[in-house]
Amino acid sequence: SSHPRVFVLAIAMGLVENMEIEQCREADEVPSFAEMSASSCLSKAISNTRFIEPCAKHAAAVREHSDHGDPCEFVCELATGCQNEFESVLSSMEMDVLDEVRAMAEMRRLINLVVFIGHLYRQRAIRGNSIIHRVLNTLLGWDQNQRRWHGQPQEYEVNGALALLSTVGSDYACKTQGSRVYLSRLKSVKKADRSWSETTHSEIAALVHTWEQE
Repeated sequence: SSHPRVFVLAIAMGLVENMEIEQCREADEVPSFAEMSASSCLSKAISNTRFIEPCAKHAAAVREHSDHGDPCEFVCELATGCQNEFESVLSSMEMDVLDEVRAMAEMRRLINLVVFIGHLYRQRAIRGNSIIHRVLNTLLGWDQNQRRWHGQPQEYEVNGALALLSTVGSDYACKTQGSRVYLSRLKSVKKADRSWSETTHSEIAALVHTWEQE
């Protein structure tokens, strides 16, 4: 049979769908490979939308069968990779020198990343709400020191927040009091900036309407 490492890498790249649990656990116990497979998983997820959900399911399976659901090295490396990628794409988007093609590519990277994070949350590969809160707070302009919203976010930041909130869905809305804070912030920024596209305004209105019905 194939070496367990090959199976993990194949699943991370969306090449196979099933793997024996023991093979999964054995591969994850190799630190050097855990880092590489997590990196491959993240890279595939943010480069092609069809890999997002399979990669998130794979991460959840690795976590579930490693130390009875406790965070394993693969998931920790994946979370670190998501954080680094998030900081990187925001830094790129803040540059004034980006041409339209590069800006669109970075926007797709941001959206794919936050959707992937949302799927990791839904699949319980990452647990608790702290990562979701951290991403939303950053995108929507929460000032941790002053404990208030600061300024007006850029349209790409709002689109990122919308993509994440839409992915985590009403289950997140029902479970967290903080979700109402984000809805209020979205309604506030929608009123403040009329220069955004009609699509952005419509998506904010649709999300707010859906969640307020929960």
